[in-house]
Amino acid sequence: MKRYILLVILLKVSAIVNAQTTFQLKWKVFPQSTNRVTAKVISTFGFSPQRAVDAVVPGTVFYSYVKAGKEANPDYADNIYKVDKAKYNQPYWYRAEFSSKGLANGKRLWLNFNGVHKRAEVYFNGHHIGTIQGIVQRGRYDVTDLLNSGKPNTVAVLIIPPHADYGLANRQAPTYLSSGSWDWMPAVPGLNSGITDSVTVSVTGPVNIQDTWVQTKLPNKNLAELTVSADLKNSTQQAVSGKLKVTIQPGNINIDKQVTVAANSSQTITLDKNAYPQLNISNPKLWWPNGYGDQSLYTCKVAFESDKGLSHELDHNFGIRKVTSDTTTLKGPMRVYVNDVPVLLKGGNWGMSDYMLKVRGKDYEPRIRFHKEMNFNIIRNWTGEVTDEAFYQYCDKYGIMVWDDFWLNNFGPIDSIENFRVNAVEKVKKFRHHPSIVIWCGANEGLPGGDTTGALSMAIKNAIIENDGDNRLYVPRSNAGATNLNFSIHGGSRALSGSGLWSNADPKTYFTDPHNGYLFSKDSWGMRSELGTATFVNVESFKRFMPREYWVAPTEQSVDSKTNMWAKHYFSTNGELGGGAEPAKYIRYINKSYGIATSLEDFCKKAQMQNLETMKAMFEGWNDHMWNDATGMLIWMSQSAYPSMIWQTYDYYYDLTGAYFGAKTACEPVHIQWNPANNAVKVINNKAYDIDDLTATAEVYAPNGKSIPEYTINKQLTAKASSATEAFIAFAGRDTSALPDVYFLRLKLYNDKKQLVSENFYWLGKKYLDYTALNEMPSVGSFLKVSKVKVKTAANGINKVLIYTVTNNSAATAAFGIRAQLLNNAGEQILPALLSDSYFTLMQGETKRLEVEVNPALLTKGYVLKTQAYNN
Repeated sequence: MKRYILLVILLKVSAIVNAQTTFQLKWKVFPQSTNRVTAKVISTFGFSPQRAVDAVVPGTVFYSYVKAGKEANPDYADNIYKVDKAKYNQPYWYRAEFSSKGLANGKRLWLNFNGVHKRAEVYFNGHHIGTIQGIVQRGRYDVTDLLNSGKPNTVAVLIIPPHADYGLANRQAPTYLSSGSWDWMPAVPGLNSGITDSVTVSVTGPVNIQDTWVQTKLPNKNLAELTVSADLKNSTQQAVSGKLKVTIQPGNINIDKQVTVAANSSQTITLDKNAYPQLNISNPKLWWPNGYGDQSLYTCKVAFESDKGLSHELDHNFGIRKVTSDTTTLKGPMRVYVNDVPVLLKGGNWGMSDYMLKVRGKDYEPRIRFHKEMNFNIIRNWTGEVTDEAFYQYCDKYGIMVWDDFWLNNFGPIDSIENFRVNAVEKVKKFRHHPSIVIWCGANEGLPGGDTTGALSMAIKNAIIENDGDNRLYVPRSNAGATNLNFSIHGGSRALSGSGLWSNADPKTYFTDPHNGYLFSKDSWGMRSELGTATFVNVESFKRFMPREYWVAPTEQSVDSKTNMWAKHYFSTNGELGGGAEPAKYIRYINKSYGIATSLEDFCKKAQMQNLETMKAMFEGWNDHMWNDATGMLIWMSQSAYPSMIWQTYDYYYDLTGAYFGAKTACEPVHIQWNPANNAVKVINNKAYDIDDLTATAEVYAPNGKSIPEYTINKQLTAKASSATEAFIAFAGRDTSALPDVYFLRLKLYNDKKQLVSENFYWLGKKYLDYTALNEMPSVGSFLKVSKVKVKTAANGINKVLIYTVTNNSAATAAFGIRAQLLNNAGEQILPALLSDSYFTLMQGETKRLEVEVNPALLTKGYVLKTQAYNN
């Protein structure tokens, strides 16, 4: 049986004066079932809804009720599973009343919707004015001629959710696929239906500007060629003449063009370099991915002025850069170039910003910033689950390229070709001005519609060609196949090397055996779109979402369940509840390497060391094969949408796990690393230039924190541009039989000025992967000292950077695996906080400088840096 959702918004506009509009938004939501009246009544001034609660807009029906306190905290325990889904699988109304008093003569009033889920029937003052359907389709309505005189106006929107059957076959695209549950988040009541993007009321003159677009071509790095276009809509009964004015900064580029727009019509105006030579930019400021250069952005403002003054203006940022690919140099794997520089893709899959879609606006800033600080350069917007402009804005800002999927898992399903086509066009138009988007992808692990030339594939292809040209790459499927809009298969199925595996492996495996997972070449590191591992959280986070009776170390037996609380938070061998992460295997590795945990705290401590080791090995395995087959790897996953113990780097609460610091180290632009399979030490240079006169050093230490000098190696070398250069073989020609049961390998890389460029650290067992001797190390205890050096203002001019030194004053032991975290005076974590390092090790007498960047608003209850070593 079909079920529907109806959501009501109350929108209050405090003043509308000419083109300057101020809004106060107060939203309400209530189910249709409690208000059995017609849409005409609901959308007419004076109607008073029953059982309405304050709503969150943009947002969803379910989250509005959570925010209103009508549902128990769905993050905690199994509360989300206990919700009566039928309550949210029914129609809801959004309803708004506002006054148009003060609207000047000749001005037009527009009602603008930027996205809904899944279908919206829009009413204004008793009139049905439109239908919006999909996930990104917009609705833009000139309501001037329907305005009330002398009383407020009313907007009412009927929201109809996706099919209430939560099975995958009924999640018809375009939709938020994972809202019906996936193997990393629960089903969300109402399937995240609601007004999921912004609703605005705007005032213009007779001509409204829509969909401005700056196309950029980069024949070489010294010349950019721009083409500017804009859609002009005249919704009045008379033709309007005026000037279209374009201003681009920096560069102070100004263009005026006389334009006449016919009555009740739309017209696309295009300005190119042939007619306007100033659109040729010499020595342009280029946009580069993180680690390769600056993220320079330009601003384009487009305005239309008639003889009566300014009618409308829009502005947006854009970037100048070129994206190309090559699948012939390496005879298969896709190799991505930005501005003609090869870029080893390093990043993560982003399944959803939040399982209830509550991440909005500035909420994206720390999440994207974390990716930058991990030295990532790309995020995959898996099945297009992110539809927020802010996500792309922060990716532009921080140099994080976006691999942007459409809304398909394998072949589909879809609700209709036409609706999918409309939404595909809208997606491209809405986000094409972002330089961060470098890849459009048709479907997850399958071709759209099952082939490359069918109606669904062609709908995507044409949406891109007609509305974005060849400004970026296209991949029909996420794990194999073509990389261009003609769907020719360059390099065959090896253009992408597949997806998986999703569980931790022996670190050697990532260097020696790419044959893991499924649906990819058995002999190719290549370009891997998914590779994952379970990632257990720190103890503080665990206690925030798991009941007290589960505050114990997990066992292989405890996760062999489909129903207990471990399973509800996706730490389960059940395939539908995180089973792909193989938590039993994860626990087995920890028990074997570090010893069976004696408590939850002990397990969390040990898990972080495994998280760091495994995550670092994943990326370093691809580094090791850089351009010799390997061209990129995206972990599954880098972003946590629900409190769990799998597939994340930072957790749901912003706490940084060992995996975060493993990735941060391995993905350095210039990096020194060790291969556990053959002891080779390599220097990884992601820069577009050679680096001469480098010195690579290997040092070995005993658990007591003292050097074992006979294993020290130094080597001078040149690291060629975009290369992995072998420096030496660690331990070569040395007798390792006398080494202790656990010992430490530290690598350092110095430049020609003897400045440290890269540092890396490994713990090794004489018996491979046996680190149990770490548990016998003397406690460093009070010998681990923290001193605050100074406080400075961060680069953004807002945050504070707290600078500390951490010193190991012990004369008996190394301080291994030091976890650092910022706490307030009540001992509570201060999150989010950007730490320069954590889970690091200090030998006897060593000091480390730590920087913690944090918003000062989080410091009102005081702060202190807490450090605790593995051997505390």
